[in-house]
Amino acid sequence: MTPNTDQEPTYNECTSAQQHSEHLCILMEQGRSREVSERSRNPAFLCRNCGAYADQRRDLCNPMPL
Repeated sequence: MTPNTDQEPTYNECTSAQQHSEHLCILMEQGRSREVSERSRNPAFLCRNCGAYADQRRDLCNPMPL
């Protein structure tokens, strides 16, 4: 198999590794479901990795607009 050399993000790629510790997937792993709920009240973005919805793009690893 050859490595993916495309410029676009691929499945399970975090496009903002510096902020990964604050992404919704990590918050859910930590049991911080209340904070996740607060950050996804009016979702405008969907994570291509885990399917989470968020109000802000910065809260997801691989966001795409809804």
